[in-house]
Amino acid sequence: MSTIIDLLIRYPLLELFLIAALGYPLGKIRFFGTSLGVATVLFVGLGFGALHPQLVLPDIVFMLGLVLFVYNIGLSSGRNFFASFRRKGLRDNLFVAGVLAVGFIVT
Repeated sequence: MSTIIDLLIRYPLLELFLIAALGYPLGKIRFFGTSLGVATVLFVGLGFGALHPQLVLPDIVFMLGLVLFVYNIGLSSGRNFFASFRRKGLRDNLFVAGVLAVGFIVT
């Protein structure tokens, strides 16, 4: 196990893509009719980070991972986000924007 951790410490890009390669298929597994989806990648990353204190990503690799994570979230929920505007979503989003504006003005 320590040789695998040493390999991942030496090659952080391998660590990143191993986390994505494990997390994405695990997210498709259903428990009681629901699944975590691409958010499972985040939990796999947390698990890898708990293995060893030196198992960290350089800043550029961290940003790449964050971009890939946000991209995957956008792919999985983008269709529903824009479909909500056709229903009552536009009204709800304008309400939230108004609440944020009032909070900004008050503080």
